[in-house]
Amino acid sequence: MKRRRLRTGEIPEDIMEKILQGIGRMANGETVLVAQDGILAQVEFAEKRRVEHWDDALPQAAFSAAAWQRLAARIRCEFSRLAYGRLTVVMKQGHVAQLERTEKQRFTGLDGEGI
Repeated sequence: MKRRRLRTGEIPEDIMEKILQGIGRMANGETVLVAQDGILAQVEFAEKRRVEHWDDALPQAAFSAAAWQRLAARIRCEFSRLAYGRLTVVMKQGHVAQLERTEKQRFTGLDGEGI
């Protein structure tokens, strides 16, 4: 199935649902949204487990529907500000601990191409 081309800063509802599902299944780890030219290019999920607690199941927070909506809105807002870079949602012990936005900027014409 061919997907339509996304608009700058757009995260379609079906993709946001998959992102939130991935976040909800993770006790510790990161979900990364990658922007290229302002377009969502890929989503990465990395679950982390401490070796000494490998088999311990951390209870995950039961987010309310309103909390999921606030998180989705915040993700959309922060992602829409990226042209090139990554938005990382960090999970710790079943809770969203932070959002990290890493922006890349390219420069040309300074002693050749790039930096």
